[in-house]
Amino acid sequence: MLQHGERQRCQAKHNIRAHQGFISADTRGTIEGEIDNLGRHLIAVRWDTGLQMYVFPDEIEIEDQPDDRGQRSF
Repeated sequence: MLQHGERQRCQAKHNIRAHQGFISADTRGTIEGEIDNLGRHLIAVRWDTGLQMYVFPDEIEIEDQPDDRGQRSF
């Protein structure tokens, strides 16, 4: 799912409730990684609201353009 070396942007497809907080539909975030846990594929997202949480792939929509924020130029 992730393109290595690029920080991809995503958007919540619907409201997501978790113990970390609430993400409303259409909230945008940056994908930070992905894991497989107990047979489930999870994606780590740092939301623009400041929350960081794992979501299922069907809960987000991947945007076409990578995120260039946080990239340093020397």
